[in-house]
Amino acid sequence: MSLDETKLQDLRQSFSALHASDHPSVAEALNTLKENVVTYSGNTFYEELQSVSYNPDFQTLEAIFVMKQAFGYNGNLCTNGSFAFVRFYLDYGSGWEDQGYTGVNEHDIPTGTDCNKNPEKPLSYSASLKIAPKTAFCRVHVLPKVRAILEWNKIPPANDPNYNSIWGDRVDDFIQIRPIKEIIFKNPHLSQLIELAIAQPALKFADAAKIVPGGEIALEQIQASLLPQQLDLASLVTLYKDHSFVSPARFALKSVYAALQSFDSNIISQTIETWKKYGIDLASIIKELESTKANTSYEQLENVGLDYNLEQFVASFRIKRPGGYSGDLCHGGSMEYVAFWADWNNDCKWEYIGTTAVNVHDINNITADGLSYAAILPYDFTHKHKHCYNPYVVKIRAVLSWNVAPSATDPNKLEYWGNLMDKYVQVKPGEQIPVGSVIPYFYVLGGIPVDKISNGTGLTTSGAAFALNANPVESGAPFAGVVVIQGPSYPGYYYRIKVTNLITSAFYYLTDSLWLVGYHQFPLPPHNTYKTIVPDAGHYYAYQSKGLDFDDNIDNVLARWTPGGNDKWQIDLDILGIPGVFSKVIQMDNTAPVAILNIDNSGDCTHFHIGDTITGHYTATDDYISSYALSASFVGLVASGNVNTINTPFSFATSLTGSPCGSINLTVYEKTIHDSVSIGYYSNQQEIVCLQPKGK
Repeated sequence: MSLDETKLQDLRQSFSALHASDHPSVAEALNTLKENVVTYSGNTFYEELQSVSYNPDFQTLEAIFVMKQAFGYNGNLCTNGSFAFVRFYLDYGSGWEDQGYTGVNEHDIPTGTDCNKNPEKPLSYSASLKIAPKTAFCRVHVLPKVRAILEWNKIPPANDPNYNSIWGDRVDDFIQIRPIKEIIFKNPHLSQLIELAIAQPALKFADAAKIVPGGEIALEQIQASLLPQQLDLASLVTLYKDHSFVSPARFALKSVYAALQSFDSNIISQTIETWKKYGIDLASIIKELESTKANTSYEQLENVGLDYNLEQFVASFRIKRPGGYSGDLCHGGSMEYVAFWADWNNDCKWEYIGTTAVNVHDINNITADGLSYAAILPYDFTHKHKHCYNPYVVKIRAVLSWNVAPSATDPNKLEYWGNLMDKYVQVKPGEQIPVGSVIPYFYVLGGIPVDKISNGTGLTTSGAAFALNANPVESGAPFAGVVVIQGPSYPGYYYRIKVTNLITSAFYYLTDSLWLVGYHQFPLPPHNTYKTIVPDAGHYYAYQSKGLDFDDNIDNVLARWTPGGNDKWQIDLDILGIPGVFSKVIQMDNTAPVAILNIDNSGDCTHFHIGDTITGHYTATDDYISSYALSASFVGLVASGNVNTINTPFSFATSLTGSPCGSINLTVYEKTIHDSVSIGYYSNQQEIVCLQPKGK
């Protein structure tokens, strides 16, 4: 290790001790540390943000960053390690708007070599954040600027788009938001159909259509209006006749390719005659296509990574031109296909993973640098995990192809437009389940990995974080609201979940209908599918199907359960016909914190005068308290702590020159995880005080 690397490692360890506090007393130390990191060119020595992109169908921002070193991440995979956080911003033209953040767990991972003896670094991770963007109808292009900011072991501060990372960097780009669908209300029976569906919310829309006379026809018309019209050949010829940069070979690729792949002389002859009508020689198109391979003048694959949390493959690609994509946002456009491959065994043998697609269009006001898109492919990693003491680094490949699906048998084949890229990724450690094995198991409970929940207390343990975004959670946190249970799927098998109240010993089986989100490559985007499953008479649910290009349960949800109350529960999962039961304990806490604030004003709101000392008592309690803060607009923070306090006195002097009116606030925060997705719930009490002038 060089002198600079040794110095950076020392600075890295110092940062771990400093970063947790925003107190002014550490600000100077942090600034000094930042200056030293810059001096040794260390901002991106350990990790570096490389790209930010967006998937319009999943409404997901993707930031791909690389982890470069084998050390400096606070421990190996069997420890808590550290976190890389990415905060995202969007600018629609009037300034940056904070979208939130996500995190990825990092660890010290020795650098191995691949089958070609190349070092398996850097490792590519994708940090994902689902957003609810602003949008418009198809005639208005919504093309915001996006910014991603990377920081290590510290969440980039909110609403600070110009934050300068100590460890990390930031990347800007432009993206395209999917337009709002316009539903065409042409059928007179449609209003009756909507009325019935609203009056009977349990009734499926398709079933309502069968009841209302003419309802099924109305439903078909609605569905048709949601599918943008694909431009036919005549329309494409007209569209691009004045755009010399879009050649017939480009806009005719799909139809010509289909004819050539038919190997039918009659179809080919018909195609030749069709093109003659437009004054275009098919032979010249074929000649151009024969000389076009891996052309990146229209689109180009720029990055590839693995979403460590959601276990999805991600590839970012760039659209470079305003035209050549078969129609604008009000029409069907074309597809950018991305096929993913993996060398699972490090033997230089690629295995096809699957293909995904992103719908792209002509956008006449595209930015000079183009638009950045993300292709996302969910994947079933049930049989790919390894134990933490055995880091699993895999080489992956992405192959981009425009309007013609890439090969699913040849990882080296490049089509007419597109390119390929290889990267190394790290598969998240977990329960090692061999192919063909079925083991009763679930790995996430209430949003938290089960190995971060104590089976004695049912509370979170040190280093706990949300499984899907790595946002940290306090040790000793209970759960409230909806408890989501997630685990591997074994298609063809059936599971059931028994819950036992450990206070009363009463138990029951979960039997609620389970709503699931799936992913299907075909039909083409949007990829999400939705279904509801119910258990059988024995309380068993069916595990959902998975394949190369589809997954009926991408979030691996096995149950959503709302026990209520504040009791401790045991959750047992068994699989029909498979020996064994997987059990886990969870502690509930559905009681809000208590915040009581009393001011000693003798019942008279005019009791205090300017310059007086205000006194009172406060109570801040919760069974799982995180912290409390007592503050006053007159002086700022009055008292704070992280343990219960009952009827505690306080006092502070008011200023002779300050504002005569203000407020006193008591806020009590709890540790509790709510609805499996959020923390930071609190109770608050506020008292308004107006000081009287002296002598009154």
